[in-house]
Amino acid sequence: VTYPYVTIDVSSASHPFYTGKQKAVASDGRGAQLKRRFKTLSAK
Repeated sequence: VTYPYVTIDVSSASHPFYTGKQKAVASDGRGAQLKRRFKTLSAK
């Protein structure tokens, strides 16, 4: 059985997860978003 040759752009040598060059995406949860929204209303 012969398989076709396929080149890939991403490998463990170039993927951001393995190289440590990953962007840190930190998003607040729904609870924190609601608290932030209603914090301004309660201050008035």
